[in-house]
Amino acid sequence: MGFVSDDDVAQSLHQKRQFHGRGAEHSRVGFSTVTWILVGLAVSVGATSALQIAMLGAIARERGGFEATWISMLASLAGMAGVLFVTALGGREPRLHQPFDRGMVFGLIAGIMLAALILASRGIPWYLALTGFLPVPYLLAASYIGPRIGLGVFLGSIIAGQLIGGIVLDHMGAFGADQRRVDLVRLIGAVVLVLGVILIRGRRT
Repeated sequence: MGFVSDDDVAQSLHQKRQFHGRGAEHSRVGFSTVTWILVGLAVSVGATSALQIAMLGAIARERGGFEATWISMLASLAGMAGVLFVTALGGREPRLHQPFDRGMVFGLIAGIMLAALILASRGIPWYLALTGFLPVPYLLAASYIGPRIGLGVFLGSIIAGQLIGGIVLDHMGAFGADQRRVDLVRLIGAVVLVLGVILIRGRRT
């Protein structure tokens, strides 16, 4: 057996510390990158909420607020039932009590809700009937992204996306709404919203 000097032991320990230090650094970089990707997705989901509000307003001007809400809820039920049906086809049965523990049940619900949506939305532009599908990404993001980036960051990102999306839609006068041009004050407000999300996230060590 060869003799191991104190210098050899010290050098080995130093190399191990360097290795673990680089691993921790890469882990922090990876975590930060994934976090900001999730924040970006949350902002995008927030923008879809602004789109939904604009589309609901267009339906309400033609049919009324209660009717617009009903059309939106039909689409939401059809969309969420469709998601559960597709995941069941992929091998993941819903983890619910009977009779909602089978994917075919949600396939049937999705079909009924879709038929009801088609009937209820007759006479309005077809794309407005899709408004109720937009909350589905929000609900999925809340269950997946929220726990991973924190409730404060998630809600801040959603609100930032909603308000920035609203500013853009106002500027366009989307779906027949009154047009409100973007000006310097609104641009500053959008920048402040993004900075708010960064501040809410805080420092990560």
